Amino acid sequence: MDSLAYDEHARKKVLLVGAGGIGSHLMDLICRGLHGHALDLTVMDGDVVETRNLAHQRFTTEDVGAAKVDVLAQAHTTPEHRITACTENLREPSQLVGYDLVVVAVDRPEPRRLVHAIDVPWIDLRSTGRGMLVLTHLDAPERIASQTPDHAPASCQAEGVLEAGFVQVGFALAAAVGAQWVIDHVVHGRSPAKAMMMDAAYGGLSFGPLMEVKA
Repeated sequence: MDSLAYDEHARKKVLLVGAGGIGSHLMDLICRGLHGHALDLTVMDGDVVETRNLAHQRFTTEDVGAAKVDVLAQAHTTPEHRITACTENLREPSQLVGYDLVVVAVDRPEPRRLVHAIDVPWIDLRSTGRGMLVLTHLDAPERIASQTPDHAPASCQAEGVLEAGFVQVGFALAAAVGAQWVIDHVVHGRSPAKAMMMDAAYGGLSFGPLMEVKA
């Protein structure tokens, strides 16, 4: 193994906010994709594993009742990957200090806005049903603001879907985009992704024109 993988100065400090449908799959993809590169990843989420999570999140029946971040940290820590579990929810800007990259994959607008205000590269991953939406620090402030209105927390699974015995996979699209973004940042130092919307069945969707901002 190249010694670079264990060089403390080579480790990018990445924060993942959210360990649910998007976040748990994203962690698996990142750690597999960066199998030859050093990574210092903190995963932040105050939730515990519930039985209803098992259909679409990377947890098993043995994990029910445990903190999601503890389960993921234990599963993915290796000599290359230092994984830190943070069993709290994002509430204050001070929780975002000290990272080179931030990924937010939560179901509420308040933590998203905290991430949008930082001055390091970030990506905001969202999904509902078959669809997903991605925003990054490269996008126009008007688009970021218009796509982040106030709303109640919402699952990545549409109402009644899990009870009907199937899963919608928009979360997997979002996780794949986010994982590639982190991998490209760590390996190549670039941010390739910008705003996008996609439906798992119908492909890319359009945001439409940006609204003019009056002075």
